[in-house]
Amino acid sequence: MAHTQQEVLDWLASVNTSLSKAAADMVSMPVTIMPPGNLSPHFTLAELTASDTAAMRGIDNTPDAAATEQLSDLANDTLEGIRTICKNNPVIISSGYRCPELNAAVGGATNSAHKYGCAADFTVPGFGNVKAVCKAIEPYMKDLGIDQLIYENNSWVHVGRAIPPSTTPRMQALTINGSSTTTGIA
Repeated sequence: MAHTQQEVLDWLASVNTSLSKAAADMVSMPVTIMPPGNLSPHFTLAELTASDTAAMRGIDNTPDAAATEQLSDLANDTLEGIRTICKNNPVIISSGYRCPELNAAVGGATNSAHKYGCAADFTVPGFGNVKAVCKAIEPYMKDLGIDQLIYENNSWVHVGRAIPPSTTPRMQALTINGSSTTTGIA
């Protein structure tokens, strides 16, 4: 015999008041169902692993389970926050996860956070230029779990989270201009 949701809640109330309260709270919680392939409300695994270089060179850029988990944290804890800071304008990802072979092919640093699913390069055209995006994010680095915020060659923003097993972000804000790197967003 099937019971209605209310009948179950009433029965729980008669058996255990605190349990019925918890069950009622759970029933009233909104359920967010992610579309297939989404890591967060606005970011997909596909966009955080897409690479023209990988496609051209036949490199399989599929992340393992650990990197996928890091990408999910990056999407939910960092990129969604950046989207909010940037007045809910779309964050356009140009580079996310890079398998070691892809990272070498694009000339990435050997210790790149991209190899672990802990970094993304992006722009937010609807918000402003790259420097304006970096300046908007900089005060929130701790809240967003940002290890590095890099204003790169006036072309894109790089955000990286701490690479496991570290969980402590350095909160470095840097500017890269050609071969020169300076501290701060300049």
